Amino acid sequence: VSVNGAIEIEGQAYGRLRGSEDFKEGVASFHEKRKPVFKGL
Repeated sequence: VSVNGAIEIEGQAYGRLRGSEDFKEGVASFHEKRKPVFKGL
């Protein structure tokens, strides 16, 4: 996989995960300075 191809794949994966509940929990726990409680994809 080329560098550009890898960047494209990464962008697609990030786009799918960005809206997940685990992503939101990670951001919230960081801001609240606590350990995250992930539920899984």
